[in-house]
Amino acid sequence: MECVIFQGIPLKVYKNGGVISKIEIIKKCFKEKDRELQKKLTSFWRGDNNSIKYLLDVGEELKIIYRKAQEIPFGKVSSYGAISRAIFGDTRHSRFVGYAMHINPLPIIVPCHRVIKTNGEIGGFGSGVQNKIKLLKAEGVKVNNGRVTSIYFTDL
Repeated sequence: MECVIFQGIPLKVYKNGGVISKIEIIKKCFKEKDRELQKKLTSFWRGDNNSIKYLLDVGEELKIIYRKAQEIPFGKVSSYGAISRAIFGDTRHSRFVGYAMHINPLPIIVPCHRVIKTNGEIGGFGSGVQNKIKLLKAEGVKVNNGRVTSIYFTDL
């Protein structure tokens, strides 16, 4: 287990043989921070898909949802409904997409912070909405009164 401060947010990163298997957003790091891992995570977050190795150990339906969320570019957002429509053909599975984001074992790698409500409201976040907003703002997404304007939305 490694501790990393990522965009001001403490992360506990679990690795096995150099492969990241789980990331938890925590309140505080209690041991020395891994600066090299921090740099690699930042590179991945900005689009360098070769900077880290990770294992997405989930069922196929969740894996499909997480892969779709990974298509959302840095500095953009999409919605639970848009992901549902892109995968299942309609928005009836939006709540399932929201559930998938809630149980995401690899936040940052699977950028669940980029998934918001269709009307631009932030929606939930496992470690608190304030961390979701912090990550979005670090990507240049403007959040005003808990909402993101449509200019930041991307098609999937």
